[in-house]
Amino acid sequence: MGMIGATLVVMNDGGSTEVGRTAALTGPNWQCSVTVAVGLVTLVAKQLLGEESLGSVGRPYKVAPPALTKVDMLYPAPNSVKFSGGGHNGALVEIRIVSGPSGAIVPPAKEVKGGVWEMTATGWPLGTYQLTAFQKISIPGNAWIESPHFAFTTTIAVPDPTDIKYTVADYTPTFSGRGVTGATILIKKQGGAEAAPDATVRDSQWTSKSAQVWGPMLSQNVDLKQQINGQSSANWIRLIVTIAPLAPVITAVTPNGLSPDITGTCWPGAVVDLVYSDSPVVHKPVQTNGNWAFRRTEPFAYGVRHTVTVTQLAGGQQSPSASSTFDVQPQVPTPLITEPLSESQVGRDLKVKGTQGMAGATMQLRDAARDVPLGAPLNLLSAGDWEIELKGLEFRAYTIDAQQTFQTYPSLRSEYRGFTVALMPPLFTVPTPEADLPRTATLSGTGIANGRIFVWLDGERDFLLEDVVIGFDGRWQGQITLPVGVTTLRARQTFVDANGKLQTSSDSPALVFNIVPAAPFIETPVKNEHVGYNTVVSGFGYPGDRVTVSLTDATRTVLGTATVLEDRSWSVKSTFDQPGDRYDLVAVASSGGFDSARSAAVSVNLGRYLPSIATPTAGQWVSEPLTFAGLGRAGTGQLVSWYNPEHVWAANLPVTGTGWRVVPTQPLPAGANWCRFKQTISDGADRSTASDWVESERFELIKPASQ
Repeated sequence: MGMIGATLVVMNDGGSTEVGRTAALTGPNWQCSVTVAVGLVTLVAKQLLGEESLGSVGRPYKVAPPALTKVDMLYPAPNSVKFSGGGHNGALVEIRIVSGPSGAIVPPAKEVKGGVWEMTATGWPLGTYQLTAFQKISIPGNAWIESPHFAFTTTIAVPDPTDIKYTVADYTPTFSGRGVTGATILIKKQGGAEAAPDATVRDSQWTSKSAQVWGPMLSQNVDLKQQINGQSSANWIRLIVTIAPLAPVITAVTPNGLSPDITGTCWPGAVVDLVYSDSPVVHKPVQTNGNWAFRRTEPFAYGVRHTVTVTQLAGGQQSPSASSTFDVQPQVPTPLITEPLSESQVGRDLKVKGTQGMAGATMQLRDAARDVPLGAPLNLLSAGDWEIELKGLEFRAYTIDAQQTFQTYPSLRSEYRGFTVALMPPLFTVPTPEADLPRTATLSGTGIANGRIFVWLDGERDFLLEDVVIGFDGRWQGQITLPVGVTTLRARQTFVDANGKLQTSSDSPALVFNIVPAAPFIETPVKNEHVGYNTVVSGFGYPGDRVTVSLTDATRTVLGTATVLEDRSWSVKSTFDQPGDRYDLVAVASSGGFDSARSAAVSVNLGRYLPSIATPTAGQWVSEPLTFAGLGRAGTGQLVSWYNPEHVWAANLPVTGTGWRVVPTQPLPAGANWCRFKQTISDGADRSTASDWVESERFELIKPASQ
């Protein structure tokens, strides 16, 4: 109670500090707001009305800290919650569980320092909690003054998984992160398909590798959530997965001439780009089920290092590149030796022949047993067959091979070819097999220079030719005489080699030929002689041979035959039925069923036309000057003595179609005479060029007695 009009002043128990004052009282009852420290406090009241009254009896009060108005909460870890807020310095903040899952332990009260406080509860089971928080201060007597309680709610939920990331190996993602120990992490592709098997969190860590190969892909959405004890985290945490294509693999660069085969692997269905270092052209190899292959048709330059580079486009992304280097070599074929035959015997001089040569390459033979070059290298101007000549080889066994080199690129060596160099049998060049030789003939052939030749009849022991020296040019010859008939010869040769050793060849193959008569010789008529209807052909031959004279016309007209006499002469009286023309006469000798070669042909001019001698007539007595006349064809005539045709009475006398006439200027012998007349023919009526001889009848030339 107080006095109306008075002012009430409230002081602390000591009365030294005013803690509150009222306005002038308007009634006996009063109240006053005071500001005092929390805790135990004793207050006294005084009233002032002109003067100050004595203080009232002190009254004790318990002053509580202010009530909390807000509690902040954070969830730093699963099953944990951090409480914090503002408070009264020096007070203790305490939290009590009003309701909620059992097993939660409240952290001890925390002192307010600097006007703030915080505490962290751990191990709280998941669930919703009704809580109160208040401040309290201690007072003597082990007592507390508590502020009013502040009620609030907190929920311990399954947290979202954190620190989520992924790695990729072989196009397969592996996911990892942090979570609540014992929880299960669900990993799903957008749409709900499994991205990776569910993962169990151990020691707050989890990891899960996809059970499938994903391959290259761009921006695949993956959602993750955490579950434990039937509860799930609030959110699906999205992770965007991008898997870039790896560089395609070049598995092999296989030589294939001047353009190698390139093979490799890639992601199935990817588009592979291939580029060579010598061209900007981008090639698209064909790929099947992740395997690709390519070979460029255009050849590469050899002697240059080339690079092939590949990339692949897959999952909407370009891969890194992969490269490989290569160089090409021209395909130098392996030579093939075709001659000499394997294990054959050959002479010291031979030609090694082969095939599969390369144009522009150099072919070299090798003595494989001694590993030294054999013969000079051969520059090949064309592809295919080749031959290398070897001379003066040693008499021994050889094993050779061949190798060709194109520029700096060698071929493989050919297969070995073995043979033996021996003294080979000599060769006959005359005669050839089944040829004809006269009884006396010259044999000839070839062999080793400075060797010796031996020739004999097959089956006989005596030599026809013995120790015939072979010339430096490798040629030999020798004369033989044999009877007519089928003849078989063999030959061998000997040679002293550089070591002084006598080398003897094997016998030559049997040479079968014919010994035939020698061709006869036609002595008369002589070449270009004019002959008539009846002509005697004569000559020389081998006694006893039968000579046949014939023309060389298409039917080989036989003019006659004769036997060669012991004096080697023969003659055939021939009668020509052919028209006047130029003809060739030949003669052939025969003996024992064998014919000689034809003789040398003798060309004659056949004249069958017979001019006439009309004057003097038969038995006419004439005197000089004597006139000779007759008929003929256009040309020139010749009048000769019947006794001696070389005694010409008139030469080059003109003959016309009306005949001929001449008075010899030289004296004729007295008495009985005959003459002969012959003319050339130039009227072109046929192919005749001359007439036959015509003979006059006998006439008597009378001369004066003084002559």
